[in-house]
Amino acid sequence: MQIALLNRDGDAVTAVRQQDGSFVDLQRTMMAFAEMTGRAEETVLSPLQAVCAGEGFREVWQEAVEMLTANGLPRSTHPGDSALFAPIPRPNRILAIGRNYAEHAQELGNTVGEEPIVFVKASSCVVAPGSPIVIPAGVGRVDYEAELLVVIGKGGKHILEAEAMSHVAGYTVFNDVTAREKQRALQEKKHPWFLAKSLDTFGPMGPWLVTPDEIADPHQLRVSLTVNGEIKQDGNTKQMVFSIPVLIAFLSRWMALEPGDVIATGTPSGVGAIVPGDIVSATVEGIGTLTNLVQMEQR
Repeated sequence: MQIALLNRDGDAVTAVRQQDGSFVDLQRTMMAFAEMTGRAEETVLSPLQAVCAGEGFREVWQEAVEMLTANGLPRSTHPGDSALFAPIPRPNRILAIGRNYAEHAQELGNTVGEEPIVFVKASSCVVAPGSPIVIPAGVGRVDYEAELLVVIGKGGKHILEAEAMSHVAGYTVFNDVTAREKQRALQEKKHPWFLAKSLDTFGPMGPWLVTPDEIADPHQLRVSLTVNGEIKQDGNTKQMVFSIPVLIAFLSRWMALEPGDVIATGTPSGVGAIVPGDIVSATVEGIGTLTNLVQMEQR
């Protein structure tokens, strides 16, 4: 399933994206199905809840769609170009991985560590597809970083690598926007990177969540990014130094992972600066494209 959070005149509507690019209102469909069958299906209100509901919910959803279609009932479809909110507007935690692509580490003059480098971005930095990336005056150079974002659906501590993928509820696209000059200044002082990563709007996410059954191998996905139509990043998740199971096992060794945590798995080489007026599009194969315009902050 591909599950989005539509922006319908400011109201959030959870919807399932169809193969033709249209959307079907999830809650209305399930309510109509319950009325026809007399079954009291559990209400799913958000994309995160939908992906966390697992395979059982996907089976019920398919049954509902087939029944409603067979009876000629409207399914509340919406055009594919509907405005979108970020599928998880406020993640529980954004656990980001640094230097997880060797060439990216090298291009910034860094080495790859023996274990994952973990930092946190503030959940308040998340913005929707189509929303602006806003650069504050005086912040200096700001960079794009296209990434595969992993959504945790089942929590746990001391998760084994062999069992880690069962804790993944879905995937989406993330742009780990970074105030690069601020980051370097903090590094020189041996301070955390948090401020450089957590400015408002520095976490574009979307366009929707994709459940694991639609991704044959998350370690074989092209990750690319364009600025004003010119390709800047073009990598593949197979280049990750630490795989998704390794990251989940490592993180859960130190903290209990919780549903709604997201893991930003790192960015391939080719990072560079963005400036006001740029149009930035990050794409992960099998998921979709996340596009945002860059603007200067207005005070």
